[in-house]
Order: sequence, then C-alpha cells, then structure tokens
Amino acid sequence: MVKLIFLGHLKNLIGTSMVEVEISSPLQLKMFLIHITKIYSALSRVIDSDGHVSAEVLLLINGIDVNVYEDPYNSVIVENKDEITFVPISHGG
Repeated sequence: MVKLIFLGHLKNLIGTSMVEVEISSPLQLKMFLIHITKIYSALSRVIDSDGHVSAEVLLLINGIDVNVYEDPYNSVIVENKDEITFVPISHGG
C-alpha cells in the first residue's frame, strides 16, 4: 500500500490525516496522482488533470521533495511501499 499523509489544512480537505491506497503495479508519479484524484475527488483542488501538484503544496516521497528529481512527474515511480506526504506551503508577508 502507498501511504498518503496530509498535513495542515489538507487533512481537513480530505477528512483525515492519513490514508493508504493499494496499486496493482508501479506507476509514474503523474499517473498515481491522477489515480488518487479519482478515489479522493477533493484532491482535484491541489492536483490538476495532468497529474501535477499545485505550487501551493510541497510533495514529499519517502521524505524527499520530488522537486530534487529531474522531471519528477515522469521519472519518479510510485510503489506500494512508498509514503507520500502533502505539505501545504504557507506564505507570509
């Protein structure tokens, strides 16, 4: 199972701080994100139809910011053992 963790206001959006999703085979990150928006439609507020996360959300996979990878939505592969954390980015001024 892939563990999804939602922090800050995102846990209110989803209604829980953690869910687990089983996938039948490894998926590109963008395909996995599209898949979970079909299960949790509220996620479409932070994941677009191309499977990209809003700039207002930091996405960590196994504790690593996906933006450290080149072309993360195509190159990162999600497997059942992974943990994905959605962290809202708060800006102040």
